[in-house]
Amino acid sequence: MEGSFQRSRALAPLEYFLTLTARTLQTTKQYQEFKTAGTEGITGCEIRSIILPLLADHVIREANHYLRILEYAQKGRD
Repeated sequence: MEGSFQRSRALAPLEYFLTLTARTLQTTKQYQEFKTAGTEGITGCEIRSIILPLLADHVIREANHYLRILEYAQKGRD
């Protein structure tokens, strides 16, 4: 991991930003999938939870909002 960070720091600032944005976008999509599966499990009564389904839905909407921001930032480079 440290080697990856050092290679990233050697990039020009714009290249570093774009690389970081792409990696963050990929990771956030994985979180969104996880949160969606959890919410579906809660609303489908497959997962017992102390949180309300509305809160679970809110968590997904937060991930979707962040994904839109990252996708917008990535479109700026294309």
